[in-house]
Amino acid sequence: MNLDLRLMLPALAVWLTAGVLIAVPAGAGMVAVTLWLVAGACTALLVVRRMPRRRQWPTAPPAARWQKLGGSIVLCCAGAALAATAVGVWAPVRLPPEVRTAAAAHATVTATVTVWSVPVAAKAFIGSGTSGRVRYRATLTEIDSRGETTRVSSPIVVFAEAAGDGTEPEIGTTLAVRGTLRMTEPGDATVALLFATGPAPNTEANSVTPPPWWLHWANDLRARFTTAATNLSGDGGDLLPGLAIGDTSSVSPTLDSAMKTSSLSHLTAVSGDTASNRDGLH
Repeated sequence: MNLDLRLMLPALAVWLTAGVLIAVPAGAGMVAVTLWLVAGACTALLVVRRMPRRRQWPTAPPAARWQKLGGSIVLCCAGAALAATAVGVWAPVRLPPEVRTAAAAHATVTATVTVWSVPVAAKAFIGSGTSGRVRYRATLTEIDSRGETTRVSSPIVVFAEAAGDGTEPEIGTTLAVRGTLRMTEPGDATVALLFATGPAPNTEANSVTPPPWWLHWANDLRARFTTAATNLSGDGGDLLPGLAIGDTSSVSPTLDSAMKTSSLSHLTAVSGDTASNRDGLH
């Protein structure tokens, strides 16, 4: 079987460009313009060289090989330019100046967030127990800092006090949370961590908008599945909700430690929470 590696270079160019610019998004615009210009110039050169000429070559000229190389260069530059354009367009949307400024000033803000993951217990800074807090992924949709309200759309991770009555926010719930922001590392799936202060946010006290009906129905189904799974004997019942629906709330610190010891921690990280290794930051 023959391997077709003609698209290997364009694919590497796209991945390399995206990986570098996600870590350094400030230069994405300049890189995108440069790559588009190079791709356009190479395309124009190839078109000109393909135009018929008066002199007929008896055989294909040596330049024919360079035309194939030129085509690869065009694909590499165009793919990389598309990736750079996407980073340049979406980076300011994910991390607007208002979020960056609030995080740098360590100011207490009022954030409106939409919950997009099941709240799970955050680990204690020392020891293997829990900290009395929960963490969940959310989208920051509005930020009120020093009397100025700004609409944003930034993926974040929220750390909040666990609700004593067990009424943790459901997926799709919109909450108003007061707290401080801390930036994550460049290239992280989320742009900031929000550490809530004051009472635990719950559906009754802090809800701005409850989950829409299609998510509310799914939340009920998810809760019934988790209850049925955790009633099973052994650790398998605690792991099943995480494997099936991304709910790792039933995974105890002891079980999580055992999974890491056996090099199976990827199974307990299916919820996609990028802050799982930052539980001690609170």
